[in-house]
Amino acid sequence: MQNRQQAFNNISRELAIGIQDIKQRQAIQDYSLNIHAENFFRDVFNWVYDCHFENANFQSANAACIDLLDTQQKLAYQITSTTSKEKIVNTLQALAKPEYQGYEIRIYYLLAKPYLSAKSKQEIRTDFALNIDEYLFDCSDLIKDINNLETDKLIALNHKYFKETEQITGDIVEVDIFHLPEPTTALIGRKTELKQLTEAFKNPNKRLAIIVAAGGIGKSALTDEWLRQIEAQNYYGKTRVFGWSVYSQGSHNTFADSQPFFSAVFEFLNKHRPKDDQIEIPKEEIEKAPVLVRCLQQMPCLLILDGLEPLQNPENLQAMSGELKDSALKEFIACFRRTAGESFVLLSSRQPLVELKKWQAEHYLSLDLKTLPHDDGADLLQALGVTGKAAERQVISKDLNGHALSLVLMGHLLSEHHQGDCRYAKELPPLTSAHGDSDAEKDSRHALRLLDYYDSLQDEASRCFLQLLGLFDRSMNAAEKAILIANANHAEPLRALTDSEWKKVEQRLEKSGVLFGKKGSFERLEWDTHPIIRAYFGEKFKENYPEAFKQAHWGLFDYYQKLPEKEFPDNLDEMQPLYRAVVHGCLAGKYQQALENVFYPRIWRSDESYSVHRLGAYSQDITALAAFFPSGWDKPVQSEPVQQAFMLSAVSFRLMSLGRLQEAIEARKIGIKLSEKLGNWKTASIANHNLVELYLSLGQLSLAHIAAQQAMKYAQRSEGTSEQMKSQCYLATVLHRCGHLSEAYQHFQKAEELDQSLGYHYLSSLGGFWYCILLSDTAHDKTSLQAVEERAYYSLDIFFSKNHLVSIALDFLTVASVGAALKQFPQAENIFQQAIQRIEKAGRTNETPLFYLYRADFFLTQNQLDPALADLNSAWEIIERCGMKLYAVDYLLIHGRYCLDIKDHDTALNHYEEAKQLIQETGYHLRDAELDLFAAQLRQLDLPEYQSINPDLYSKNADYYLQKAKKRIVEIGQWGLMRVIERDFPENSKGV
Repeated sequence: MQNRQQAFNNISRELAIGIQDIKQRQAIQDYSLNIHAENFFRDVFNWVYDCHFENANFQSANAACIDLLDTQQKLAYQITSTTSKEKIVNTLQALAKPEYQGYEIRIYYLLAKPYLSAKSKQEIRTDFALNIDEYLFDCSDLIKDINNLETDKLIALNHKYFKETEQITGDIVEVDIFHLPEPTTALIGRKTELKQLTEAFKNPNKRLAIIVAAGGIGKSALTDEWLRQIEAQNYYGKTRVFGWSVYSQGSHNTFADSQPFFSAVFEFLNKHRPKDDQIEIPKEEIEKAPVLVRCLQQMPCLLILDGLEPLQNPENLQAMSGELKDSALKEFIACFRRTAGESFVLLSSRQPLVELKKWQAEHYLSLDLKTLPHDDGADLLQALGVTGKAAERQVISKDLNGHALSLVLMGHLLSEHHQGDCRYAKELPPLTSAHGDSDAEKDSRHALRLLDYYDSLQDEASRCFLQLLGLFDRSMNAAEKAILIANANHAEPLRALTDSEWKKVEQRLEKSGVLFGKKGSFERLEWDTHPIIRAYFGEKFKENYPEAFKQAHWGLFDYYQKLPEKEFPDNLDEMQPLYRAVVHGCLAGKYQQALENVFYPRIWRSDESYSVHRLGAYSQDITALAAFFPSGWDKPVQSEPVQQAFMLSAVSFRLMSLGRLQEAIEARKIGIKLSEKLGNWKTASIANHNLVELYLSLGQLSLAHIAAQQAMKYAQRSEGTSEQMKSQCYLATVLHRCGHLSEAYQHFQKAEELDQSLGYHYLSSLGGFWYCILLSDTAHDKTSLQAVEERAYYSLDIFFSKNHLVSIALDFLTVASVGAALKQFPQAENIFQQAIQRIEKAGRTNETPLFYLYRADFFLTQNQLDPALADLNSAWEIIERCGMKLYAVDYLLIHGRYCLDIKDHDTALNHYEEAKQLIQETGYHLRDAELDLFAAQLRQLDLPEYQSINPDLYSKNADYYLQKAKKRIVEIGQWGLMRVIERDFPENSKGV
């Protein structure tokens, strides 16, 4: 077995080295290895696939040819490093010749196989009647086939065709850092920071590092140089290295989230795993975080996340400044903190990360990156070709406040236009208020000052191209470039350029430092620049040519809305072009068309809400919806007010489902005001229902009560029976949680009477679930509990056929909890599992903790401590992240009992004090009796050492708290708690 593993490791290593060697040589226009590669792979293919290939190049230029032919099995292989669509088409056209009829084709790429747009794939399918994905292969496909060889054959392959290394020192490192931003120039200075990063990376106690600096200070250059240094050390034993940038320039006011990052990192990790060991990726964004953390536990990885600031609350929100607003990433940081492992995470952002306050200082490094010291600034200018004395260059650095990007731009400017003469730096125009005057802009404004000067020096074609780049908040790909040049009015100066003239424009922009160089030696596939530069030219385009700016975005809208092969895509990948279309349509000012032609009919599927109910695409929906509110949720675009209210309702619901509760409240309030102005009382009532749910989640019961009463008023004015019924339910559940069970019961009764007038027998869905909780709380006996169970099954009959996941989950939760109360334990455990599976599939973060808490309580009664703790941890991760104070009380009481079971008395006592404080703070008096029962359990223990620490608790004995609980039970009719007394205090269960 060891010989097989050693052989496979060596083959994998030698292939990786060979591929990298080809790539490096191509960078200097050396293609000699490509010729040798054809014969090498001919021999390897013959061995691995039992073929009889011969080298069959029949054209000297190797332009549209077949490299390897097996005439016996009729196989034709192309070996190439050219990834263009034209190369594929030429190969397929060559195969159409009569002598190749009946041959099977494969195109094998020496480097990575190309990414083809859906449009290109469709064109190839139309022209050649084939799915091109089935014909493209690269080294990753070959290595999988080699891994499937029988042991003897694999070892023989290694001996015959791969040079044995003297010693294999470890696993091959798989690296994907192509999504990280390119630095504008090589790093100068920062030796201290590089050393600190490497020491933290090598320190087994350090798990994470964050680089904090304003835009243009040099975060990318520092990260890039550090990666180069640790690459030389084989990444110190890490076997997977993945980098991603979430930075968005922000000028488009689009909503950013972590969904693309999670999709990309899972794709990367799965790419290097066997087919039978692929990571199962959850549909819900929030569930992806713990799965990724488990992957990082299984193998030593380096994960780089650049530019977190779009996912953080801005600095003007003082109470929440720097806190992650993206639920999935927030969950990832929390899960990663709580788990051990050898993986390391490097973050970068323009502001500190609040979540790191919960980390112990010895487990992470925070690098506050300042502007460059002026001697380093002088060295940077010299490296860029600026002449003059060091003192003169230091003066320039001082003038630009050591801002790295500004120094790079100045260096390129002086080198290109003034032969590097530093004296011309004095010609730079002075700073003005137009360059910004806030603390956040104080350094980057020097870059804007330079860009003003740059802009005045650009020729028409160069300026036009930079402005087209400003249409995006990411790199521009080849298809987008082609669409814009062909159709954008603003691209007129670019349409007449020849290939050689295009290259001159690109070379000039690269030399000026305002366009990143292309990656590799093959044709350029994307165009990008520093985000500050991209934002600058985008704003200039919008400001100076507003109509052309909109027309260009409209062209991109048209391209993306036509891109999906299906009019109604049925999975998230196929849906992505439609989301892009909506954003570009809004940026074109065509809000109505974006809504009515794409978003509403094709993404939402009219009233079906397909994107969220079927695909769980809450984040993607929010990104698209944000485009309709370019100035914030309180400033909707000039569309119909009814549509504005409708969209705000959708925004709030999706934010709530993602656990972004405070944001959801603000959007909901704005929507309610809009509905009030319109006199749309039905919509206003429904909006207040959602506001009640949000306030309940946050433990703001007094506000929830006000919102519930307001919903009642709106419902009565709407004269809609359904809205009046639901409003009664919402008011009832608020009263229930406040401990007013009798009043709650009266309102539920009124709600059920209204529902019966609509033809239903019992309340169902969410209102029915709340009523069942109340009835369980007040149930005296077995018959009462069975009546609750009957209600849940009635609701299940209604919603099961509709596949309404949330309603089904809630009904299952009722059945399971009643089953537990009736001591039907095996059946209850099974139904709990079904309930949790459905609520997770529904992606309703705000509802999920309740399910875990119910099952944790059940597991505790069965003395199943490990699964109880697992459920408690799952609940707490969401409760803590979203600030859910009512659920926090429930957690503290249940986890407190768990702590008593494991004799962790310190934590149990702390939980009691915290729960007591939260109940008083929130008014969650439904839990008063349970708190006293917990106190009675604590006082039953002989723990005199805690008396001085908890004098309040220890001033009374256990019986006092038990009698106090009984009195509360009688007072509010919470008879269900008698089952708890029978379980935990059997000798005191009588007399009530």
